[in-house]
Amino acid sequence: MNNKTKNIFLFGFIILIFLILGNIVWAQDSKLDRDFILYSEYTDIVLGKTEELDLDVKIINTGREMEEIFLSVIPDEQATNWEALLKNSTWKGFEVHKVVLLAEEPDNSKTLKFHIKVPEEVVSGNYKFTLKGITKDQQIEKTMDIIIGITEKKEETEEKEPGNIEMTTKYPTIENPAGKEFKFSIEVKNKTEETLMCDLGIQLPRGWSAYCTPQWKDERISSIKINKDSTENLSLTVVPPVFVEKGEYPITFIVESEENRASIDLKAIVTGTYKLNLRTETGLLNIDTIAGEEKTFTVYVWNEGSAAIDSLSFFSTKPEDWEVTFKPEKISSLPPIAETQKPEKVEVIVKTPSRTLPGDYMISLTTAGTQDQKRVEIRTTVKTSTKWGWIGIGIIVIILAILIGIFIKLKRR
Repeated sequence: MNNKTKNIFLFGFIILIFLILGNIVWAQDSKLDRDFILYSEYTDIVLGKTEELDLDVKIINTGREMEEIFLSVIPDEQATNWEALLKNSTWKGFEVHKVVLLAEEPDNSKTLKFHIKVPEEVVSGNYKFTLKGITKDQQIEKTMDIIIGITEKKEETEEKEPGNIEMTTKYPTIENPAGKEFKFSIEVKNKTEETLMCDLGIQLPRGWSAYCTPQWKDERISSIKINKDSTENLSLTVVPPVFVEKGEYPITFIVESEENRASIDLKAIVTGTYKLNLRTETGLLNIDTIAGEEKTFTVYVWNEGSAAIDSLSFFSTKPEDWEVTFKPEKISSLPPIAETQKPEKVEVIVKTPSRTLPGDYMISLTTAGTQDQKRVEIRTTVKTSTKWGWIGIGIIVIILAILIGIFIKLKRR
């Protein structure tokens, strides 16, 4: 073997060694799990016979790639003759059987209307509708149950003697989350043989306010003229305080004209607001870890709403073979932070496989309760242990020493 051949052989062998060792420092993104969420703020609703409902339903792609999701509405056996479907909008909307969601916001979510029309012949009771979503490849399937409770339509009439004024409303009880107004539609009928000039009054809980307008008009009024044997339609708007607590609040609306007087009892049910928040202890959305080792960091979760959020669970989407655990794994109830004055502390433990290549990876942390959910993404930078670097350097030095020794020995020959 001549010197030129020896040099070429030595140079090529050294390049090969460096190429093999160089693979250690290249990172490969591991494909995150695919997932999506079906979500509605209200899942247990009371309606009267022949009533209609359009309920907001959100479909959110929480994965890292575009998804085609097929949708269907599955009624229970007692509700097969109902009109129940998903539409793109309330007014003249079309039925939706599939949505295509991108991975990036804001195109990763769609809000549809779950349309329900109660048949006239339905009997009182609870009826279950299951909303089902499944990906095109049928690998991911999610369901959500919505319960519709049916009651008889209530029509309340209150007439007090003396007088010939009659008031009715179809819906004397309205339920809303905190922060929303309550709107009651009221019919006022003059049953006398003369025109009446009536004063309007209302009895409210402390701190509440209200105003009255003719139906379909914006002018606020405190009195109204009603012709003999005529009916006027009024809209009563009741405004709760900003920090109203969850509960039931009685309201009385009064119409009075000299000896003629009538009142009607109404009820506003405040369900409270729900707003989950989740953030890391440092506020940063990135962590560093070593391949094959555990990394522990702290996140805080709190409720900025006005009512407690029930049954909180924690889960994650992560690269294949990674382990992500939470301590605690569940929280039975999370009261508003205005009551607790401190967030809940949760430890997150991330363990990467020992064979993980150095580089940046993404994990998603989600906390979900009965009423709300929150998700954050954490960029995780994986590094190799320094001992492997020294071992690699040692291997290179030994190989170079052997090659130089061989080269010198061959050159002497």
